Formats: sequence, structure tokens, C-alpha cells
Amino acid sequence: MTALEMAAPSAAYPRNNLGVWSLVLGIASIVLFLGVLTGIPAIIVGNQGRRAVRAGEANNEGTALAGVVLGWLSLAVLVFVIGLVIVRFLAGGPHS
Repeated sequence: MTALEMAAPSAAYPRNNLGVWSLVLGIASIVLFLGVLTGIPAIIVGNQGRRAVRAGEANNEGTALAGVVLGWLSLAVLVFVIGLVIVRFLAGGPHS
């Protein structure tokens, strides 16, 4: 081992916080039924985390992707529920 190899700085820790935050927001959007409030941020932060993985700044693409998927899933559930409510009111009101 040469002196240059010994003096080389160690690799910096990867920036995995974006993927973790995406997953936390995605889980919150599903479990707490917060749809838009946490689903959209989960998608945005998750996509930023995936970009960081592609740039070599992070190593948790699966975590970021899971947050993105959960964010989209929570928005899909929200749209489905809103659709059901609209159909229910158009079909005869809430008391029919």
C-alpha cells in the first residue's frame, strides 16, 4: 500500500434521507388517509431520491421507489373515493 492510498479520504456517507422521507410520507399517506397532504410530497421527494441514486449520491433506490408507489397509491385511493361519493350523489342523493 502506498502513502497516497493511505492518505486518500474515505467515501462520504450516501445521502439516503430523501428515500427514507419518501417512504415515511408514503406510509403516512396510506395509513392516515392523508392523500394529497403527504402523497404528493412522497412522490416529489421519492423522485428526488431516485435522481440522487442515479447521480451516485445515494444507494437506496428501492426505498425511494416504495415511497413514490405509496404516494401514487394514496392519490389513486383518494380519486376512487371521490368518484364513489360523486356517483352516490348523482344516483339519488345521500339518503336514497
